[in-house]
Formats: sequence, structure tokens, C-alpha cells
Amino acid sequence: MSYIVTGGAGFVGSNMVRKLNENGINDVIIVDNYDETKMQNLLGLQFTDYIDYSDGLDAVYNALERIGHAEGVFHIGANADVLESNPKVMMTMNYEFSKMYYNYAAKRNIPFVYASSSAVYGNKEKQDGGLDHLMPHNIYAWSKWLFDKYVDANINQAEDRKVIGFRFFNVFGWGEFHKGKNANIVYRFYRMMRENGFIDLFKDHIQRDHVYVDDVAEVMYRAMVTDNFQNGIYNLGGNHPISHRRVAEIVIETIMEEGLIEEKAPAEYIKLIDIPAELRDKFQFYTFAEGQMESVSVITKGNEEKMKEYVKMLIRYNK
Repeated sequence: MSYIVTGGAGFVGSNMVRKLNENGINDVIIVDNYDETKMQNLLGLQFTDYIDYSDGLDAVYNALERIGHAEGVFHIGANADVLESNPKVMMTMNYEFSKMYYNYAAKRNIPFVYASSSAVYGNKEKQDGGLDHLMPHNIYAWSKWLFDKYVDANINQAEDRKVIGFRFFNVFGWGEFHKGKNANIVYRFYRMMRENGFIDLFKDHIQRDHVYVDDVAEVMYRAMVTDNFQNGIYNLGGNHPISHRRVAEIVIETIMEEGLIEEKAPAEYIKLIDIPAELRDKFQFYTFAEGQMESVSVITKGNEEKMKEYVKMLIRYNK
């Protein structure tokens, strides 16, 4: 039993490979680039081949053609830099490559489970799935919107195979160390505390729907191997927005409980700053994974506790 995982050395992708391994699936073909920091996510994981996407669309397609039969494609890889200023780079990575993987799966009549993004909603108050209520507000969001449109236009032709998309909300958890400014704020706030002794927090009120990476991998695995999901595009979040300030407090309180900082009010470890002008028009101030399946909501609940456990893991392994 063989599966293809694009972005398999990255944050969510490496956790997807781990989830497959945990379920006895070691015949995994990873598509990613060669990045020494990111590839450390693969230590301890089982896989059978590694394809470098930086060789270009045709080279990747031909390499996939040579591997023989696969049971399905988990398409997770993407350029997630919301400050990317070159639309050609973003559209090639997130739209043209995505179409290629989709059509590869369609040609072989195998399941295709892929990662979309809550970025397609922009700052719309209604974020309930489907193709309504969308307002992309950066190149990354537009690239994800375009591929959702492509899938929607072709999904009726996939009656006898799975085509399932998940709009990831703010994913946090193990394996995001290489992501820098694109890492989830749980990790970024943790690093601020360890390196500076305080957290820079934007003055604006920001609420985001967060979801633990292991839960994301679990949902995608179930979508691939069970019949519990109909074809379509779904939200995948914690179904409970948490303010940036509350996340900062969770990080501070956890570090305090572990005895690494002096016990005092969390506010004393927070420094309020203005959001950079170049970021304001590209920033989501509110996300909420409305309308997701009840089974998904059950899996992804309790994220404040999962944030605390994640911070404890970071402390334990000195990350």
C-alpha cells in the first residue's frame, strides 16, 4: 500500500507521514525540496522515495509516473509565505503544481485529499465552507482560491473516486521549527519568551481558530481510508477562535508552571506593538471554522490544553 505525500518534509506533511507510519503504512513517496533544516522532520520516519519538486513540473510528473501504482495522493505542499511579492512564484507552486497532482490522481482514478486554506475567507465574518463568502486578500490566498475553484469545476467528474479538500485554519504543533515568521504564533510566542523574556503582541484584537497538527493528520487520514467523507471542500479548524492575547497568556502561564520564569501577572511579560503597515492589508484578524463536520469538530476540540502540552514538549526538548 503506497501513498504520495507532497510537502512531506514540511510541517503538516511530515506529521502526515508519521500518521501513515503509525497505521502500518511505510511505503510513502515524499515530494518536497532539499532543505537541511526542514528534512530533520523526517528523522525516525519511514518512506521509500523522495522527489525534489524544485526540478520543475515536468520532472516531478515524470518521476511520479515511474513509481508505479499508488493508493492515493495527500497534497499538502505549498508556498505559505503571505508576504510573497512575486505572483508567478506563488501561482506556480500553489496552483500549477496542484493541478498537476490533481490530474495525476484523476488519470489513475485514485483518491486525492488536499490542503486548502482558511486564507480564502479573508476577513469575512461568514466562514462556513463552500465557495461563497470568500474574500482572498493576498497572493497566497488567491492561489488557494483558484485551486478550490478548479477542484469545484471538476469534482462532478470524480463520482467513483475521492476528491476531498480541507481548508486548514491556524495549525500548530511539532515540526514547524523551519517556518520562521510563518510558524504558528504558539511557537513564535514561545521563542520570544525564551529569547527575549517577553512577547511582542499586536495592539489590534485578533482572534484565530487554531488546530493541532496531529488532529489535522488524523482527519486527512480518515478522509482517505474511510467512507465518512463525501467529496467536497471542508473547513478544518478547532471550531473555537482564541485571541492572540489568550495564546500569549497560555504560553507564559505554561513556561511559568515549568519554573522557567518568575511568577507574576502574564501582562507583565507582554509588550504591545503596532502591526506593521505592510502587513495590515494582508492580515486576517478573525478566523472561525464554521460548518465543519461534527466528527471533525470532536477530533479537533480542546486546543487550549493541546497548546499547553505543545509548549511543554518544546521545553522538554529545548526547542
